[in-house]
Amino acid sequence: MTDKQKITTIYVSAAAISVLIILTTLLIQGTQLKPPPPPEPQYSVDEVSGPLLTLRNDLSLKHQDGRDVKISELKGKVWAFAQFYATCPMCAKRNSQGLKALYDKYKDNPDFVIVCITVDPATDSVDQMKSYAEALGADDANWWFLTGDAAALTDYMVSEMKYQPIVKRDDPDAAARLGAFEHDMSIAVYDRNLSMITRHDLYNARKKGEAFLRGEESKLHYTVQSLLKKK
Repeated sequence: MTDKQKITTIYVSAAAISVLIILTTLLIQGTQLKPPPPPEPQYSVDEVSGPLLTLRNDLSLKHQDGRDVKISELKGKVWAFAQFYATCPMCAKRNSQGLKALYDKYKDNPDFVIVCITVDPATDSVDQMKSYAEALGADDANWWFLTGDAAALTDYMVSEMKYQPIVKRDDPDAAARLGAFEHDMSIAVYDRNLSMITRHDLYNARKKGEAFLRGEESKLHYTVQSLLKKK
């Protein structure tokens, strides 16, 4: 081998080694910069936990279409429940987002129903319930807006469903901003045996950030989907 060939071989080898070093460095950096995997969900992907409570007593209410209905008619259905009243600004946001998303996803399943009971029956008439439902695009067959006797429905939601007592706001400024009544904003999911399986407060979850809200929504939808698969 001539001197020229030896020099050429040395330069080629050095260049090859340099390229190898650069590629190795880039590979290592790429591995280090790779984002961490998403966190595991905070619920079981195999099963839904046992019930929080089971409804033992019944309640008669007035449906937005004017007919009388009973809670016991929901036996055999998977249903989501929420308190509300027509002039509540927080309910409007939760219903038009969290409940509406749930409704749109499962409304074609005949076994799914959403139930909203007013906390202000003195103001929320059947006609108002009907107008409210129509504004949301809710079919009266699978999204019930219910009113009735104030004492009976309030006692049922507190004593039987274990929701917090409803409180009338005395501060005019707070009432103007948040609505006349303070009440639980959570959405409960019941199985086919009238048993409450879970409750999620999407309205207040939003205050903890979009990631937390998405997690709560995911758990809520997962529970409904899982229960609908069980006959």
